[in-house]
Amino acid sequence: MQLRLVATALTVCAGLAGGSARAAVTEDSFLLRNTGDLVDLCAAPQSDRLYTAAANFCQGFAVGAFRVLHAQDMARRSNRMFCAPNPQPTRNEALASFEQWVQADAGRRTMPAVDGVAAFLAAQYPCPRGR
Repeated sequence: MQLRLVATALTVCAGLAGGSARAAVTEDSFLLRNTGDLVDLCAAPQSDRLYTAAANFCQGFAVGAFRVLHAQDMARRSNRMFCAPNPQPTRNEALASFEQWVQADAGRRTMPAVDGVAAFLAAQYPCPRGR
């Protein structure tokens, strides 16, 4: 179930059709130099020639990053980085939130991609004190 949170969040990027302009996906986007590249891949429109690859990459990266971060977090047992809400958001809701979170602060686009996912999870889903 915890996978649903990030997979949901990052899959949304693949299907978002929000009102903001999207950067064109290029082969260089797949180098994933930063969180901005991840958001660009996740938000690729279906009309983009690299849409299928971008959507698959986005979802795969998101699930992998979430699993690693969640496993590390669970090993801590206290002072956890994030706590998934119950019920968890849908994939589309989580990904839409991730994109909005990144767009709210241009500096977030320059973070390493996995750090962007971790920072989003910590900001969006903080744990109650003592967890």
